[in-house]
Amino acid sequence: MRKMNLAVVGTAALALALGAGAVGAQTPGPEGPGGMGPRMGRAEGMARFLGLSEAQKAEVRKLMEGRRAEHEALREQLEASSEELKKALESASPVPAEVGELAIEGHRLREQGRALRAAQDKAVRALLNPEQQTKFDAMKALRDEGGRRGGPMGGPGARHGDGSRPPRP
Repeated sequence: MRKMNLAVVGTAALALALGAGAVGAQTPGPEGPGGMGPRMGRAEGMARFLGLSEAQKAEVRKLMEGRRAEHEALREQLEASSEELKKALESASPVPAEVGELAIEGHRLREQGRALRAAQDKAVRALLNPEQQTKFDAMKALRDEGGRRGGPMGGPGARHGDGSRPPRP
């Protein structure tokens, strides 16, 4: 069983490494980097990795399209909040209470984004057969873990699995 899980995680890692450029964009553009042909979108890359049927692809596409406006609105709010925080911090004399409120607002928006992503993941997972769910879970675990580890040797932003920071050398 452990060997099979390692094989699935290894396959997921390879697929993510090979399709790293594809995972970044939700909607495919007309050309990839340097104008070298079609660029694969997130949904297409996921569909290929999971081996989705045409019916499953249509359901996933419908699900993602239905949530696109909500994700976009949240992204715009987060960008505006981040810009306000940057301006507040770069002012001649930042007001601590204002900076704190803006930081809390940014955190709230990021948590909202995580909740949206979790709901979307749950809805997508419900469309999958057991084998596809295993691959999806491995892919999701790699995605989630990638955001916590930071750079090589526990670089900036590095975190342990429990969310704590490693000790400084």
